[in-house]
Amino acid sequence: MNVFFDVVRRGDFYLKSWPTQKTLNCLFIDSKVAFYTRLSIKVVPLFVILIMSLNLFFPALLSWPSTVTVALFLMGLPVQGLYWLGKRANSFLPSQLLPWYMEIEKTLNNHVNQGGVMAKRPRYLDLALLLKIAFKRGGDNFLQNNELI
Repeated sequence: MNVFFDVVRRGDFYLKSWPTQKTLNCLFIDSKVAFYTRLSIKVVPLFVILIMSLNLFFPALLSWPSTVTVALFLMGLPVQGLYWLGKRANSFLPSQLLPWYMEIEKTLNNHVNQGGVMAKRPRYLDLALLLKIAFKRGGDNFLQNNELI
């Protein structure tokens, strides 16, 4: 059970680390999952309160077991998103993304290879942190300009 919560915590960190840029929406599914997870974290408590209050004010409409089932289902949606993001953050980048990752890292380090780039294989969390730094340095459209200065 502790492993599950570690993955959810890692997903929360990945959610906070992933940059919220519109240009990444068509490149990575992570952007969409992060958007919908953030949305569900904000909206789901309202729906749970609405379902519970409907049961209090109109008890003939819903029974308590069905109300609790719907509330538990709704509370599970953000947890499912965080779990998916946690699993994704720990997975290795595919070989197709490695040259792109190395190019961005090389551009950020001003063409100085500090060594050890490939000592450990980068993960999606490393890519998220790198993209966050790159967007901070290069502006919102650094992918089009390919300049990070």
